[in-house]
Amino acid sequence: MKTFSLFILSLLLASCELFDTRDPQSPAGDQGSWETPQQPRDVLTNLGLSLFEKNAANYLRSFDADSFLFIADPTVQQQQPSIAGWDYAREQSHINSLFSEGSLPSDSAVFVVFTQTDETVLGDSAQVIASYSLTAQLALAGRPGDMRGESQFWFRVGREGYWVISRWTDLRTESGASWSDLKALVQ
Repeated sequence: MKTFSLFILSLLLASCELFDTRDPQSPAGDQGSWETPQQPRDVLTNLGLSLFEKNAANYLRSFDADSFLFIADPTVQQQQPSIAGWDYAREQSHINSLFSEGSLPSDSAVFVVFTQTDETVLGDSAQVIASYSLTAQLALAGRPGDMRGESQFWFRVGREGYWVISRWTDLRTESGASWSDLKALVQ
């Protein structure tokens, strides 16, 4: 009886491959690139990657959903008063519209390069002033060309314990277009 039990047990173990390794399953959905924002500059990295990958979910993870405010370049705000009062819901609508096929064809891309000029961290809040160069290959009339400017970002540590943008002020630095022009075009 003992021999028979050992025989059955060894058959069960051999047939179910209990101790064999398996290939990991892919996560559900396309999660794109994401760097855990341990520092404010990590949020800017995530913004750039999410724009390039056209990943709205990762883009929106960079913002404080409860208190986010975008303050447009004064020239754009004067020309387009509708851009005032830009909150998280408007940012969400903007990025979903920007990534739609009518605005940004599937074979087109958005590229942004941030050049950090100043960072001040005070506990769980921070301010970063960064120059940017933004290119969006839009399929829209009136699209701005290459956009350049300076962004002033105010960060705070969010609910999940990582840095998020709570306020973003955009300022053009040249006579050309700024990020605010893109937001005014694609609302």
